[in-house]
Amino acid sequence: MAAPSQRPGAKRVSRPVASGSGRTKSRGAKQATGESGAEPTAQSLRDQRRREKDRVSRNHILDAAERVFGQKGFHSATLKEVADLSEFSVGALYAFFEGKEDLFAQVLDRQGRALLASMEQAVEGVESPREQLHRVVDASIAYFKERPDFYRVFQRELGGATWSMRASLNEAGFERYREVMAFEEQIFAAGVEAGEFPEEDPEILAALFSGMVQAYIAQWVFGLEGDGVSRVDELFPVEKLHAMIDRAFQP
Repeated sequence: MAAPSQRPGAKRVSRPVASGSGRTKSRGAKQATGESGAEPTAQSLRDQRRREKDRVSRNHILDAAERVFGQKGFHSATLKEVADLSEFSVGALYAFFEGKEDLFAQVLDRQGRALLASMEQAVEGVESPREQLHRVVDASIAYFKERPDFYRVFQRELGGATWSMRASLNEAGFERYREVMAFEEQIFAAGVEAGEFPEEDPEILAALFSGMVQAYIAQWVFGLEGDGVSRVDELFPVEKLHAMIDRAFQP
């Protein structure tokens, strides 16, 4: 039977070829197997599993290092202690880190990234710079409350002093610290412009603010009881810190 004639002006619609014909594949199918359409090879799957295993192992070592450094301090801690806690050999640690100094810097770098991300998330959608400071306070305190070992590392080895940080960290680690401080400086700069904060240098205001928050966290961490509760929660709840910061940075 002859095919019906096409009407004048009608558009010809191409019909998809069935996937079983082997002539074409859907776009989604191509994306599932890669842009080239090639199926994942056994080697590529092994590489993916190896990279994921390496990532998990590296984080496990960093977790162990954070605990050891927090409990013993950087100078007293040894790679052997980190290796024992992480259940790796000392040689295996060198597959991920150059040595104790690099491991220490990477602990701070990882936590610095996470702290900055928590601050950014906390102020998202908040217009008032003063309220943003309150959110940064809450995010910082919550962050270190969940990581008392890391705070002990931070406080014991660095003490929050910029000169000490520059001397103790590699460039990447110090840059992470500067990113956190620059984030707080931006809040103060916006607050100065809006008339919510005094007309002073935002960098200095941010350093003073950071010092107040760190002092509060230090009191909380070192006031921890055996049950994980700090006496600071009762004696000086965070709402009092908010009020103190408001008074300190009145315009």
